[in-house]
Amino acid sequence: MRSNFLISMTSLLALALAGGCSKDDSPAPLPDMSEATYTGTGLELYYQGEAMPGKRAVVKVDKDGGKLDMTFNSILDLSEIAGAGLTGQLQGPGITPGDAVLTLSAPYTAGDGVYVVSGDGSTDYLTFKYAGEVGKDKMTFSLTDCKLKNTMLAGNVFAPAPLKREGLMDITSMPFHLVWELDPAAGIEIPLSEVLKGIVVAPVIPVYEGTAYTSLAQAFCSLVKTMALTESGNVPVMYVSTLGGAAHVATTCGNMIQYVPAENGVKLYLNPLSVFSEFLLATSNNKNDEKFDFAEMFKAASETGSDATSVMMDPAVTKALLMVMIESLAPQIAGGVPMALEPTAVGADLYFDTATSVTFLATVLQNVLKNPELSALLQQELGKLDLPGVKPEQVGALLQALPGYLTKTTRLEIGLSLVKAS
Repeated sequence: MRSNFLISMTSLLALALAGGCSKDDSPAPLPDMSEATYTGTGLELYYQGEAMPGKRAVVKVDKDGGKLDMTFNSILDLSEIAGAGLTGQLQGPGITPGDAVLTLSAPYTAGDGVYVVSGDGSTDYLTFKYAGEVGKDKMTFSLTDCKLKNTMLAGNVFAPAPLKREGLMDITSMPFHLVWELDPAAGIEIPLSEVLKGIVVAPVIPVYEGTAYTSLAQAFCSLVKTMALTESGNVPVMYVSTLGGAAHVATTCGNMIQYVPAENGVKLYLNPLSVFSEFLLATSNNKNDEKFDFAEMFKAASETGSDATSVMMDPAVTKALLMVMIESLAPQIAGGVPMALEPTAVGADLYFDTATSVTFLATVLQNVLKNPELSALLQQELGKLDLPGVKPEQVGALLQALPGYLTKTTRLEIGLSLVKAS
């Protein structure tokens, strides 16, 4: 009896210990939800393996049908962009090139407290695979194997055309495509295309804390190395950076700029949050507690083949130019900014159509003319040029008249002049 009693107690103790040490490995139940919206840190979104910020997802759970209905788009609160000084909301592009909104419906399976989806997707412009997990407070979603249906432009890699000139105005090569023509009935004989070229090559951008000046053309050639058109629709840009210390060539997040071929050119889709994030990251304190150094950028650019002078550009000027771009293109960002793509003997010219160019130039001129120092410098430099039909003492009046000429414009093309990268 005593032996049986001891055996029974030992068995009970073993069962108790086993019960106390056991672990419930069963998955957590699916979250009780019918609809949820995911933004910010609640949405972890990837396109071709790279994070895609600034997007929004709305998910509806159809439990009877066993599926998720997912809608992706982008609405950016401009006040959330630190240091930009912008307000209001901006409708941004969607998560796939060519679409402001992407809608997917997919059957789900039960994961560990999450709905799990995967499948193949297609839009008018793109084919892709997708996979994701949807929880109560967070959604993770990836698009992979993305490929444009029209890949006629894929594989092209371009670089800015170098700035070359003989004398002040005999420009044989420059990184910008600039054409401005007025209605002949206006009776204005001023060569406005040459005026635009004079503006972008005039050394009016403050460098070295205002002790010297460079031109927009020099700055662009020094900073931007290449831009590529990929079959996924991404347009990665290689540029010179000093983030982290030594100057080096860096590459933007691939999906910061996307494209689809369009009639006579392309449509570009800019992710505003990525654009500003790239710039703000570069101009903030880096891990070595050193400020972003434009002097090092231009020095590195020079060492890698650019003929531009080593300078240190005021970050405030760069941010102002960036904000002008966003402000000018805002109405077209969601639906894609149309740009003509014109092949040349050495590469291609990529430029805005007349309507977009007029809006862009009007915004630029407004910002230039309300800056007395910049306006005076521009007037001074343009006065040195031998502009046909314009005397040096007339340059100031010409600058003031430029915004009015936009109403008489019949053709205006502003963009980039590119060469094929080796």
